[in-house]
Amino acid sequence: MYAIEFEAIADQHLLRLPDQVPDGVKLRVVLLIDEAMHEVAQPQSVGQPRRKPSPKLGGSVIMHDDLLEPALPEEDWNALK
Repeated sequence: MYAIEFEAIADQHLLRLPDQVPDGVKLRVVLLIDEAMHEVAQPQSVGQPRRKPSPKLGGSVIMHDDLLEPALPEEDWNALK
């Protein structure tokens, strides 16, 4: 395996490979995104903190139902057809 390094601009989520790459060859692609573009692509990093639930809510949910039990009794299963 050998590596070719080239720069490209994505156009409609497509990249043009250099002509020296033959058709049908298996490729491993690593994308390195420019830091300036990375900040534009993700608005969360523009100074808006990511929203997280309060840690006080942890362990406050109580399950009252059996998730493995059917929602309807077996007698009513024929009504679903």
